[in-house]
Amino acid sequence: MSTVNTAPGKRPLPKPSKARSTPAAPGRRKANPFWRWSLRVYRAPGVQEACLALQDRCGADVNLLLFCGWVGLAGRALDQRLLRQAAACVGRWQAEVVAPLRAVRRTLKHGGAKASTAAPALALRRRIAALELQAESVEQTLLFELAASWPPPARPKRPPAAVAASLGRYLASLPGAPLSHDPRHLATLVDACCATPATRRSAGDPGAGINKPAPPGRR
Repeated sequence: MSTVNTAPGKRPLPKPSKARSTPAAPGRRKANPFWRWSLRVYRAPGVQEACLALQDRCGADVNLLLFCGWVGLAGRALDQRLLRQAAACVGRWQAEVVAPLRAVRRTLKHGGAKASTAAPALALRRRIAALELQAESVEQTLLFELAASWPPPARPKRPPAAVAASLGRYLASLPGAPLSHDPRHLATLVDACCATPATRRSAGDPGAGINKPAPPGRR
């Protein structure tokens, strides 16, 4: 089976489409409910550790992991075609924007050079972390808009089954066969996604109404 992660092509970097609804007031941007929900899920016990293990050991995109949970709450189990669409939608942005920012931040944090502990370097790392967080938010906006373009699932599944199926297919497509190494990661993510309540607001939007916890970018 070919992996879901598609190699970046020559297409220009994707941009979130302009909102078709009534624009927000000047200086105020409407929150992405998928982003707000993800922040809350990421704070659940064990989720950060599971996501980072799958990211660092298996090449998983944390935002795609969360996306599997998000759409699963609406009863949609992603098949390989939809997973490829999602990966293609954000592949270049993740590879050319998010991942490089993460690498720079981690270098500043763990590089070991004396300069990395100096006040200017610490301030730089905070700025890089803020940019990384913004880049993660852009990626989730792209995924949110993609989900909104899909028709409702013809045969909705119960959320736990849909979340587990989507995550299982995505993880099984990654190098290193992560499911065979530590299935606890899948169980942790399914439990956290299904335990995080969501309220409907728009097409393709299984949830919103989330208090803002520690962001996924802090890793």
